[in-house]
Amino acid sequence: MKHIPALLSDSFAKGYNIKLLNENTYSWDYPLLYKDGSSRLQFVYLGEVTILEKDYLYIRSFIADFSDKLNAMQLLREADLGYLSCICLKPYTKSDGTQVEGVYAQCVFPVELAQQNKEAFLNVVHEVANRADAIEKKYLGVDN
Repeated sequence: MKHIPALLSDSFAKGYNIKLLNENTYSWDYPLLYKDGSSRLQFVYLGEVTILEKDYLYIRSFIADFSDKLNAMQLLREADLGYLSCICLKPYTKSDGTQVEGVYAQCVFPVELAQQNKEAFLNVVHEVANRADAIEKKYLGVDN
């Protein structure tokens, strides 16, 4: 990864819990502070992709496995609250080999914009974490 370490340099310096999971993905245990004084942590995963010779940041946060516990109409309503993020389904394989679809909050953000404005990049990370956490809290009563 050629862009994420530089974009996260200030966050590394502040001591945030950011780890390189593999050659393609960083995880950030992102702290969310609420108006009522409570706080929660939300894992956000950051990677890089190249699409049509342009570099993008792939920012995502896992919400839950898609199941009957999640109402599709509620998810669509929540998706409308994101400005740059979206709610999506992504297939993945669990550690036991089971194929499932996970619900994620995610954003694909141009590296060029992130480099020009680190605050905009951090706002996107915050939005992805916040949307995922809000759905977990409101509909599932969990903190993944």
